[in-house]
Amino acid sequence: MPRNPSTGVYSKPAGTTPSVGQVIDPVPWNALTTDLGNEITNSLPRDGSAPMVAPFKAATGTVSAPGLGFASTPQTGLYLKGGGLLGFAQNGVDITFDPSLVYAAKAGNYTALASDDNAVHRFTANATLSLTAAATLAANWHYTVIADGGDVTIDPNGSETIDGAATLFVPNGGWANLFCSGSAFFTNKTAAQAFAIANMKWRSRFIGEVVYSNTALTGAEIPPSTTTDTVWIELTSGLTGVGGFNNGKLRTETVSGSAPLVSAFATIDVGTSPMYNTVVRLLNSEGRIIRPSTSPGTLQDDQIQDHGHGVIGSSGTGGGVAIINGSAGGFSPDNKTAAATVATAGGAPRIGLETRMKNIGVKAYMRIA
Repeated sequence: MPRNPSTGVYSKPAGTTPSVGQVIDPVPWNALTTDLGNEITNSLPRDGSAPMVAPFKAATGTVSAPGLGFASTPQTGLYLKGGGLLGFAQNGVDITFDPSLVYAAKAGNYTALASDDNAVHRFTANATLSLTAAATLAANWHYTVIADGGDVTIDPNGSETIDGAATLFVPNGGWANLFCSGSAFFTNKTAAQAFAIANMKWRSRFIGEVVYSNTALTGAEIPPSTTTDTVWIELTSGLTGVGGFNNGKLRTETVSGSAPLVSAFATIDVGTSPMYNTVVRLLNSEGRIIRPSTSPGTLQDDQIQDHGHGVIGSSGTGGGVAIINGSAGGFSPDNKTAAATVATAGGAPRIGLETRMKNIGVKAYMRIA
């Protein structure tokens, strides 16, 4: 009988186990030689001269002893995980390709691990992506970063570098493919290109230029606060502490006075800036506007142009109304003063501490490097 298809065990036909002196019966012996010929034909030649004609069935195996391995490296190969999942073993270590681990969304800081090989992580907020040591991740480890909702700063381990730099900045809307050489990291430079494009609008501004943004509007953009490609300050006092927009950029900040005559200024403290040691006015805190002038830097407080009014009055004689005489003393009866009242055509007066035009508040920023 031929090989059992379920177990793979071959059982030779009955009557083919001879004894000494027995006359061989050709019927069972012919069946045996026919079976052997069939099984030799059904065997897979080691030299690869003939292909399989049916699916190959490997042993289930384990991560340390894969069902399909290699003679020289028996701990590397394929095995069957639980739940019908295919496992990949490399030197006895599982290489994960589970789809649930390939893509993931991250809402904050994260450390990329060896198990993140071939992963795609989408960062939905500002975050720092720390990288495990390159020697641990090993050569050929690769990873994709998508910045979709915030900027991502990639920070290699210790003194290791990425594209030759200590860190890599991926701006919101950008992405980068990371590759590990075993000692350093490299990218496809897409992040650098996206960074340059995203910052072109800021790089096109000149040193000392002031730009405005209505930050009360959703989606309104402001200059970058922490990048080194361009350096900006917000012209607002009180932002020099850790995490503040002006942290490390201004010193000796001074604020005095009260509205509307607030005085606020500080000294630029960025050594690489052409404006280093320059005193700048903090326009947002002062509520001061910029006005073209032949004398830049001249400060002016609000004022109303001096003017006079002609009046026709009476000294009160004969029951008339007394009018204040500002140049020759008071009329009789006593001089009187009163608050502004409704004019014939002007409507109710708008009274305050300063003379101003109709306006809307915005934030002012200045490029300093």
